[in-house]
Amino acid sequence: MTVLTLLVMLLGSASAAVQATPKIRVALEVQGGGPAASAAATRLGAEIRTGLQAAGDVEVVDRNDARRVIRVIVSASDGAFGASLLVTEQYDRPTLMVLGIEDDDLAERMMLLQIVNEHQGFAGRDLSELGRQIVASLDAGVFTALRSLRRQP
Repeated sequence: MTVLTLLVMLLGSASAAVQATPKIRVALEVQGGGPAASAAATRLGAEIRTGLQAAGDVEVVDRNDARRVIRVIVSASDGAFGASLLVTEQYDRPTLMVLGIEDDDLAERMMLLQIVNEHQGFAGRDLSELGRQIVASLDAGVFTALRSLRRQP
């Protein structure tokens, strides 16, 4: 009985540690111009959202609740698709204080800006594959950097 109790306590503390780790919160905006690109954008957006949510530590939230925005612009022509990926981030007040921006007016103006963290292009004939490539690129790039920042003391 003691071993069972110890096992339950260990599993409980492990799940609490996983829940205590803050998630990377991002907004996702996928758009295309024209009927073919708009339909492709809808499908690609669903693929990317599914891939991001599968990561476990990434949460796709409303634009108003995210400092980071993943924007994808989709084009379509003769069964081929192009996707331009742009990841932006807004400054927050604590970051600006660390950077030495103490003037409130300047800080407010800077917090309205979006800073580009990542820009990439993708092309192919399979939207599912493009979605997987985009998610893998985000995971290996921006998300890896953000995860390493969380681990630092």
